[in-house]
Amino acid sequence: MPPKRRWKNPSTSSKDCISDFPPSRDSEEDLYSFALKLLARRPFSVHEIRTRLSERSSSPSTISAVIEKLESKGYLNDRQYIELFLRSRERKAEGYSRLTRELRLRGLQTDLIREVLKDLYPVEQERRALTQAFEKKARTILPPMDEKKISRLYNHLLRKGFRDEEIRREIRARFGRLNDSS
Repeated sequence: MPPKRRWKNPSTSSKDCISDFPPSRDSEEDLYSFALKLLARRPFSVHEIRTRLSERSSSPSTISAVIEKLESKGYLNDRQYIELFLRSRERKAEGYSRLTRELRLRGLQTDLIREVLKDLYPVEQERRALTQAFEKKARTILPPMDEKKISRLYNHLLRKGFRDEEIRREIRARFGRLNDSS
């Protein structure tokens, strides 16, 4: 026996018609609780939360009020977000420029990114990460190391976000040569 239909028949009343983009009636409390649910799952930047809230509400003043409330209570802080992001990426051996690029894509301000990276990701740490990434990739390349393989290694490290001059220095130290046309 087929299950019974439990939904109502479509109404022909003009009050019940829904346009393609209905105006949102989310109150500040609804948006605040939605933002708290999002933040309970994982950290978000201010820009990401603003984007998520704007999908639910068309009122910029309500969205700004919710964000101010979250910031005042300490639930939303871009500096802490960057610090957590960097801690989560410690084992990945990525360079300064890649970290900066990914944080910019998340809507964070460039000045704040530079300031936090300067404090938490000094040049010595980037060099250690470069050495770690270099050794890991070099293990996957079969010897002998010709110019083509060195070029592949060089390009891999560039994609990982390491600085050009640091990569060249590491290759010269390891192999004593570098094709400058790469």
